[in-house]
This record gives sequence, structure tokens and C-alpha cells, in this order.
Amino acid sequence: MKHEIIEFQDVSIIGMAKDIAFCHPEECGKFWAEYVERIIKPVVIEGRVPDAFQQAALDNGIGEYALCTCGIANHDCATCGAENFVPCNTRTFTYVIGGIYKGGDVPHGMSLYKVRNGRWLKVHFEGGLAAFQEQFAKFQHEWLPSHPEFSWAKDASTMEWYCGNPESPDYQCGVMMPLEG
Repeated sequence: MKHEIIEFQDVSIIGMAKDIAFCHPEECGKFWAEYVERIIKPVVIEGRVPDAFQQAALDNGIGEYALCTCGIANHDCATCGAENFVPCNTRTFTYVIGGIYKGGDVPHGMSLYKVRNGRWLKVHFEGGLAAFQEQFAKFQHEWLPSHPEFSWAKDASTMEWYCGNPESPDYQCGVMMPLEG
């Protein structure tokens, strides 16, 4: 898998958040549908004048990232997913559809989330959005264990990243994980 190291310093993600039960990860897709209905359809597709919420989304690139975080102490997201995404687990994680906060008002219905400072591994998936889940599983269960030089930071969120038109064969996406040390 193509990958690179990036740095984050004093970055926050602004976005709309939803608590999702680990046993219902399909709710993430439904949340993206809500995002499209609330922001993309009225403003981008229908050409309406954006309200304050929609304007904040546009100004901050909301939809470029999805931040996954939870309140489980002293864990890393690699083992968290493996341990918690099981049919009977009703614990929740917070899924944030967001963008890098560039300043300005944070409208009702959005929040800010501080991103861990330091080095992050950015992994590029192949196959576009249609292959995201398959590529994430391959990354988590095959690629990452074969690259022990990358250690997932404890008590840190993970992020998905998206770039381009999801309908295009050139669509790019992947995952980013904070590195220990």
C-alpha cells in the first residue's frame, strides 16, 4: 500500500458528529447520507444559498475527513476495532464527518476536535470508495502487522481521508493513524 508520513501541529477538525454503536458500523454510511442531504444536495447540487451551517461546512472542507474516536482508555484504534466491532457490542464510538478548522464560527450542530500533534501515517487505498472497507481490513490485518516500524499511538483517534468525486475511478481515500513517539 502506498503510504507517507505527515505532520500535524495544532490542528483541529470541525465537523458534525454522531455516536454509533460498534455493533452497527453501517450507521456510518447512513450518517454520510445525512451529510449529503444537509450540505451537498441543497448547496452543491441544487445551487441554494448556504445557511451558516452549510457555509461553515464549505469553508472548512467538511467531508474531507472522518474522525473516529471513543472514550476507551489506553487503547489504540487498531486493537479497538478488532475487539469492539462485534455483533453484540453496544459500546459506542464517535464518528465525525469533518474538515480542518480554518477559523470562524462553529455553528450549532458542529464541534471542534483536537488532532494529536506529531507524525501520522497516511495510507492510500486502491479501488476507490467501493473498496474502502476491504482495503481497511487488509491494512489493519495484513499490512500494518507486517510493518512493525509503525506503532499506533495510544489514546488517539484515527481518521479516514477522502479526495475527489466519489463516483470517479480516480477517487482517492485511505486512513491516517497517529504514530507513537
